[in-house]
Amino acid sequence: MQILGPELTDSNVFVEARLIPTSPKGKGGALSGQRVLRFLRDTLRQRPDTYVTTFFDLYRLPTDFPGVGASSSDPLERAAAIEEELHKEVRLLAQRRPDRFLPYIQPHEFEALLFSDTSHFAREQPEWEQPAEELAAARRGAASPEHINDGEDTHPSARLKQLPGYRKVRHGPALAERIGLDCMRRECAHFGNWLTRLESLPVLR
Repeated sequence: MQILGPELTDSNVFVEARLIPTSPKGKGGALSGQRVLRFLRDTLRQRPDTYVTTFFDLYRLPTDFPGVGASSSDPLERAAAIEEELHKEVRLLAQRRPDRFLPYIQPHEFEALLFSDTSHFAREQPEWEQPAEELAAARRGAASPEHINDGEDTHPSARLKQLPGYRKVRHGPALAERIGLDCMRRECAHFGNWLTRLESLPVLR
């Protein structure tokens, strides 16, 4: 959010990040389709003057998630199919204006965006120069960062384990800031289209 927030504010779109409760004391992770649907329904019903969007990783979505059985081998097509089914389910549950909900599924996960420009890895940590060359090769072998496959050991976040000492919470945002949204939206079409939609949202009346 530290990257997206300022960018969207420039378009007069103001965002508030929320994690979905997964237990009486926990939030985030361990999602289920029904838990997601209930949370989105309740959030849309809270205020009539807000939009609601999502940012879920396509990788390992729970089996009861709407549309997760989409059969396309293309991750962007699969993500779009899941978004369509999620929108249908939430619209029926919430009984609110359908244009207020903009579902988004990231192919295959947030870390894919970091492959938009792997040259920044060594700039973040000089000792990452050697493993970053292998990550660059993985990027060149895919149609886009969002197409890097979702194998058990080859999905984007698993590949980043090649970087000594890499920590998602610490290094993910730092790398994203170095790479920049302009680069990520150029390289990652699905992500870029979502950002464009958010930036062009009309004021709710």
